Amino acid sequence: MASEPLSPEQVDALLRPDPRTTAAADMLVLRDALLRLGDAWDRLAEAAGALHDVADGIARDARLARPPRGDAPDAVEPPRTPPRAD
Repeated sequence: MASEPLSPEQVDALLRPDPRTTAAADMLVLRDALLRLGDAWDRLAEAAGALHDVADGIARDARLARPPRGDAPDAVEPPRTPPRAD
């Protein structure tokens, strides 16, 4: 009994990935996880940029609040460290 050859549509149907397979499901889960990771990296980059802006503002305010060098009091001697007992 001879069988008839498969039509191109039947071959395509056989070769088409089935989303119900484990490999296809794993790939879909991986894709979703990578998309979420990309969003998390974007949010982290925005937070780092905002933190950098805040740090620049604090440094600028500290420079403005510092008295000029001519008005600085005389150098104060640092406290002495007691000798070691060993």
